Amino acid sequence: MSDTKDKLIEQAGGVLEKTYDDIVHPSAKSVGNTLSLLPRTIGVLLGKWEKWVINGEESIKLTALAVQEKVSQIPEEKLTEPEPYVAIPAIQQLSYCYDSEELREMYANLLVSSMSTDTKYQVHPSFVDIIKQLTPDEAKLLKKLSKKNVFPLIDVRMNFPTGGYKETVHNFTDVSEDVCDCPSNIFAYLDNFERLKLIDIKNDQHLANDDFYKPLENHPEIKKIMSQALPEGYKHEIHKGLFELTAFGQEFIKICLS
Repeated sequence: MSDTKDKLIEQAGGVLEKTYDDIVHPSAKSVGNTLSLLPRTIGVLLGKWEKWVINGEESIKLTALAVQEKVSQIPEEKLTEPEPYVAIPAIQQLSYCYDSEELREMYANLLVSSMSTDTKYQVHPSFVDIIKQLTPDEAKLLKKLSKKNVFPLIDVRMNFPTGGYKETVHNFTDVSEDVCDCPSNIFAYLDNFERLKLIDIKNDQHLANDDFYKPLENHPEIKKIMSQALPEGYKHEIHKGLFELTAFGQEFIKICLS
């Protein structure tokens, strides 16, 4: 490896720590000084902010190491300086995710992508803000969604004898069950992904192969609902739908989760 590339890789991590010192750390220090002046009982309630002061810097250092390792895989002729409108807000947000390896990894990937001429112009500045609005569970789920683009989901409807229906279950899917710490939050996760334009939920379309829906139809929660007794004339019905990654969502995953 050339001396030039060695220096660039070293700078890749160093720029994170310098930006932290110049921009984030003064605010963190100010918070720490303020906490020390508060009465003990109030200080205890705000103790997590003091933890942020201490651990925020550690988060920067851990990400700097990850960035240095990833940048070492980029050919020297393709290394470039990241745009400040991407790098600075990303580094600022890093101090808030010191307890989430998943989110730190996404910021590291984002920064590295912004330092390669192959991907620099695919890094949208909104990606920083999107990561900011994700939980560690959602980061894990997005990694699973990167394996394919389209996923089945179902609604359970209670049809009325006079016509019309009421949805008993909306947008049910099992994609979170083997990856998330709180798989029952899947409905909120999907709503958040849709709000962020990462996925499209389509209740008026379904996959051609019905076999994709059988695991959902046979899920214990769905079977329990389908077996519940209804008044005469009422009937349970499963309605098939799907959700898919948007082009924007695919690009976000490519940059931040590859």
